[in-house]
Amino acid sequence: MKFLKWLDDKLEETVLVFFLVVISVVMMLQVFMRAFGNSLSWPEEFCRYVYVWTVFFSLDYTVRKGNMLRVGVVMDLVPQTARKVIAILVNLGCFLVFTAFFVNSLNVVDAIVSSGQKSTAMGLPMHLVYRCTVIGFLLGGLRTVQMIFLQIRNFNKVEQTTIEAIKEEAQAEVAMAAEDLNSSAKGKEV
Repeated sequence: MKFLKWLDDKLEETVLVFFLVVISVVMMLQVFMRAFGNSLSWPEEFCRYVYVWTVFFSLDYTVRKGNMLRVGVVMDLVPQTARKVIAILVNLGCFLVFTAFFVNSLNVVDAIVSSGQKSTAMGLPMHLVYRCTVIGFLLGGLRTVQMIFLQIRNFNKVEQTTIEAIKEEAQAEVAMAAEDLNSSAKGKEV
């Protein structure tokens, strides 16, 4: 059960951090190789493809964290119940879009597999690069369904408005800044 909880909370974050570390390491390798006059042909292409994978993993991450683009201030003008109904309807629409994109991405990957297309520098089968669309849209759809169930389950809970959330975040930042000032003042006294 702990593993499922971790998977729910940290899957995308872990994959995204891993991908960004891989990009950083490979690009640093390329910098060092160029400094010694032995530039490699594959790092830019490799990093580009890993970056594309991060984009599709970040898609479901934003769904799970509730960070999809929206106009929160306008939604704050709507009564709480209507706001929740609208949020569920928007997620249903997102699910339909993810489903359509998932089906189409399967067709695209199948076409690329049958074409036998390979990348220029690495000779990597391009269907491996495009598989990120299938995984991203599938996980995005699953996360959207998960969010719909959470919204239905928590339908009667009162949520913060955008302004309340911004005020709370600002107060937390002010408290952290005050802590930093106090600790740096104590450091100077010693």
